[in-house]
Amino acid sequence: MELPAGYEKQIETYRERFNAELLDSLGTGTQGTVFTAQSPRLPTVYAVKFHRRKVAYEREIGVYLRLRDLEVTEVCGHQVPQLLAYDDELLTIEMTTVSPPFCLDFGGAYLDQPPDYTPEVWRDWREEKSEDFGDNWPAVLEILDEFRWMGIHIADVNPGNIRF
Repeated sequence: MELPAGYEKQIETYRERFNAELLDSLGTGTQGTVFTAQSPRLPTVYAVKFHRRKVAYEREIGVYLRLRDLEVTEVCGHQVPQLLAYDDELLTIEMTTVSPPFCLDFGGAYLDQPPDYTPEVWRDWREEKSEDFGDNWPAVLEILDEFRWMGIHIADVNPGNIRF
């Protein structure tokens, strides 16, 4: 399997440390890259996200810890991956895999306070996201409201990470 550029050492260390086999790529984005994996220490195939930057890892693991503490498994009928394990040194998060409908990818989320965007940026954001989701936009707003109630402010909203 070809590894995404810049992740080779991180992934190789992860494989060796946890005797893990990466199976399939689930995608690469601005915050990191995700694979399905298996390891003798976990009972099933799972997803593992390798983060490029510590700040994104810390935001995302903070969200997963909040979701775990609140025992959240779904939001408005959309599955949420469950935290299995994480490694602060390797900047990895291991989680369950999910099928649509789902909400995932919390690397662009903020805990307890929304991002400090100007009113104009928020207006443009809403217009763009409304177009992206079309008829599903009202349901997306309900999902975002439910996350906000938990103190999770999701800025990276797209049809790939909130799927119907």
